[in-house]
Amino acid sequence: MRDPDHELVQRCRGGDGAAQELLYRRYVDRVWRHGRLVTRSREGAAEVVQETFLRVLRSIGEFRGKSTFATWMFAVTRSAVLAYLREQKKHDALAREAPLLRLVPAGEETPVEPTDSELRERLREAIADLPGAQRDAIVLFELCGMSLEEMRNVLGWSLTRVKSTLFRARRRLRVLLDQRGHGEVMRERGNA
Repeated sequence: MRDPDHELVQRCRGGDGAAQELLYRRYVDRVWRHGRLVTRSREGAAEVVQETFLRVLRSIGEFRGKSTFATWMFAVTRSAVLAYLREQKKHDALAREAPLLRLVPAGEETPVEPTDSELRERLREAIADLPGAQRDAIVLFELCGMSLEEMRNVLGWSLTRVKSTLFRARRRLRVLLDQRGHGEVMRERGNA
C-alpha cells in the first residue's frame, strides 16, 4: 500500500513550507479532537496540537516509512498527549497546595433536556473518564477512523490486545453513559 502522504513528507524533509502547511491542514482536526477528548479542555488541545506539529516537523527526517505517515503522526500525537498529561499532573499537585484556588465555586448548570451538543459533551466526558489504554483505543478507532492494523502499529500492541481493549472500552463507555443517564448514545450508534 502506497502512503498517500509520501510526496508531502519528502517535500517537508526538503524544507518546503507549502508541504508543511498541507500536512498541517490534513491532520490538525484529528489531532485537535484527540487532544480535546483526552485533556478535556480547549487549552490542552491547543497545546497538544502545537507540541505534536513541532515534534513532527523537528523529527520528520526520522520517519522511515515502515508504517503510513498517518500512523506515525498519531504515535507522535499520543506521545504529546501523554507529555501534556504528565505536566498537568505536576501542575495539579502544585495547585492543591494553593488554598485560594479551592475557594472558586463550580458552576451549577443542570439542564432538564440535554441538547445534541450536551450529549456530545457528555460522550466526550465519558471517553475522557476511560482508563488510558481504553481511551486510546476508542479515540483511534471510533474518532480517528483507524483500522485495527493501524492501531496495532500506533500503540505497539498485538492485534489481540487491540481487539480486546476496544471491546472493553466500548463496554465501559456504555456503563459510564448509563450511569449518567445517556446510555442511548451507545445504543443509537449500534454498540449496545
